Amino acid sequence: MAQPSQRIQEMMRKFEEQAAQAGRLRERVQEIKGQGRSADGSVTVTVAPSGAVLDLQLTASATRQPHTSLQQSIMTAIREGTQDAARQMDETVQPVLGDRAEQFKSAFNAHSPAPPTAPPEGSTQRADDEDDHSDGSFLR
Repeated sequence: MAQPSQRIQEMMRKFEEQAAQAGRLRERVQEIKGQGRSADGSVTVTVAPSGAVLDLQLTASATRQPHTSLQQSIMTAIREGTQDAARQMDETVQPVLGDRAEQFKSAFNAHSPAPPTAPPEGSTQRADDEDDHSDGSFLR
């Protein structure tokens, strides 16, 4: 039978290994960035696993679209970026956490905003002047 000091040393060694593994996992998760792009390539976004948009790039052709089309292109790119980040998150945590990965994802998602959802098929956006801020200002 192992001496109490040996058991304590073994417990400490396991704890230190788990702490190091958790630190490496945290670093890898922080590096995850999902990419999304509109079908025509005029909108590109970079999204964090939390769903936060980190970068938005618009081509010149994006700004020539009607505002409702641009809005849909942006939302589509955000959805794709969020899905890409979620896929990367799964690939990162699953090998490390195994069957505990679902618990981790639940805890992580509890602190993240819900990803944007697609508008209902056939829905239209308001196109009146109240929502059109094409003059560059949203202040009235």
